[in-house]
Amino acid sequence: MATFSYKAKDPKGELIQGTMDAENQPAVVGRLQAMGYFPVLIVNETEVRRKAEPLSKALWKRVRISDLATFNRQLADLIDAGVPLVKALAIIMNQTANPTLRDIISEVTNDVQGGDTLAQALAKHSHVFSKLFCAMVKAGEAGGMLHSVLQRLADFAEAEDELRSKIKSALAYPVVMILAGIGAIIVLMTVVIPKIVVIFDDLNQTLPLPTQILISMSSFLGGNFLYLLFGAGFVGFLVWNFARTDEGKTFLHRLQIKLPMLGPLIIKRQIARFARTFGSLLHNGVPILTALDITQEVMTNRLVLREVERISESVTQGSGVAATLRESLIFPPVVVNMIAIGEETGKLDDVLIKIASSFESEVDRSVKTLTSLIEPLIILLMGGVVGFVVISMLLPIFQLDPGM
Repeated sequence: MATFSYKAKDPKGELIQGTMDAENQPAVVGRLQAMGYFPVLIVNETEVRRKAEPLSKALWKRVRISDLATFNRQLADLIDAGVPLVKALAIIMNQTANPTLRDIISEVTNDVQGGDTLAQALAKHSHVFSKLFCAMVKAGEAGGMLHSVLQRLADFAEAEDELRSKIKSALAYPVVMILAGIGAIIVLMTVVIPKIVVIFDDLNQTLPLPTQILISMSSFLGGNFLYLLFGAGFVGFLVWNFARTDEGKTFLHRLQIKLPMLGPLIIKRQIARFARTFGSLLHNGVPILTALDITQEVMTNRLVLREVERISESVTQGSGVAATLRESLIFPPVVVNMIAIGEETGKLDDVLIKIASSFESEVDRSVKTLTSLIEPLIILLMGGVVGFVVISMLLPIFQLDPGM
């Protein structure tokens, strides 16, 4: 439902105005004519308010994974309780805190009332409801198990949100330490050291080599700071442009998985996402080729994406999933063997979901291990840099002639 403001003339020719809640503009026209009025101007106030929102406000109101998980859970519970779909959507819309999601649910409700299936209505908002989401809802509607599908989607979203939160919280402390350390070093090199150098100039003595190196670095940084900042920004811009090309993405993704400690973590994350998505789709009755096509869209690493594309090609030619993955350099043998067992027993979906749970746990443990190693390394590195600065400043004082 949307709110419309209108201006109309009554049977006496007098102009009247007001507001009305309706599904669309023709509905407003029909109701006004039924009341004996002649419509002059009708404005969709809901649409006007939406377009008038500043960009920052719109970004602040983005739909988070946790919002979608709550939406799925509530809709599943209401449908399972026997509440009609349109009424269930209306109930959820009235109690949704996120304004953006509330507007989307309103539009979905109108589309369902107009004859669309829930999957068709959700697909019109692809920026919020992914192809994976819509495909599973479509399968649930076709199989008469929509509430079960929505429950699984809620579990899927909650697991994804929890894993992201763990990764972000684990990396937050190292990132803050790095930024704080860089900031402290810049202040020392550009503000503190130049003032101390003036004192050394008055001493008229030969400075130790570490002090000379530090003063040279400080002078270079202080005299060329803007140029260095511009150069770093320019290099960053070039890298950003390169990363947007196909060659750049492939190069960076190959570099990612070859990094000593980060590479295995990225591969595990990609395998978990592949198994969770592919298994969930198969579990809800989505055909295997369609499921593979949708799974390709959630792969963020191009090298893993190519492996999934190879599976689609092989399945089209009659081969199995495990037979294709045996030639893979990314998927480990334990995953391939489990998938082979799943294909042989006809329980591929269950096996994939178990693989996803196992690798998600491994990602969680790997992140904790990685951050536990990074934190002391950062402390040692920053301590070494600050220690070098302090010692370089104190050496000339230690070498002062007591008779001076």
